[in-house]
Amino acid sequence: MDDSSSSSQKRTGRSIVVVSSRTQELLATSLLLQRFEYEVSPANTVAQALEIISIVGPSLVITDMVLPGMSGMFLFHLLRQAVQTTNIPIIFVIPAGDAVAERVCLEAGAAGCIAKPVQPEDLYRTVQSAIEPVPRTSIRIETPLVVSLNNVPLDRAESERVTDLSEQGMYIPVHRPYLQNERLTVQMRIKDRTISAEASVLYYHGSSDGQHRKTGLGLKFTRIAPDDQEFIRKFIHDQVTQGISAV
Repeated sequence: MDDSSSSSQKRTGRSIVVVSSRTQELLATSLLLQRFEYEVSPANTVAQALEIISIVGPSLVITDMVLPGMSGMFLFHLLRQAVQTTNIPIIFVIPAGDAVAERVCLEAGAAGCIAKPVQPEDLYRTVQSAIEPVPRTSIRIETPLVVSLNNVPLDRAESERVTDLSEQGMYIPVHRPYLQNERLTVQMRIKDRTISAEASVLYYHGSSDGQHRKTGLGLKFTRIAPDDQEFIRKFIHDQVTQGISAV
């Protein structure tokens, strides 16, 4: 693969440059993005950011408003003036409750704003909205779960596989096909809690649907107890923030 195709693949993929002079904030945001399966390049200053951006051709830039020497807004205008970078979406990290900063950034053409301290859910939704063709609103994680469908446990080989889970639904590795919109009852065990929900089949990916797709079943929860949904949300939050100090 030549350099141009590799750069194009990164640019249309999941590469993000994060800019902050605050080491702990930079580390925490970068780790969260990596757990969301993005490739992250950190920078402390505008000069470092420009150098990195020229090399990696990112899909997105996330920058603090306040940076040493040159501000995040100065970086924004520099990127907008260059043909190679004018279309890169830019998200600003701003102080909580700063409506003026948010208005200035959005009116300038920013792809979004995230308030400090950065919350995983806000970061995920804003990044998804900025660069994903089909943005998701809820964080998805990969986690091993014991799952039953219509009160029938999945066989051992399937139940021990990693499941994609969000508070809105899940992707289960199964080999039996199901019809779109088919209604199912799902039971899952998370920590010491058994959760039951009604779900609708969004799609089924078979082994012949493409080598990069896992064979399995995409489900959307149609009925789930609010406290169970909150338990799933908190479980996901704890998983993605494990070992990361608060921003």
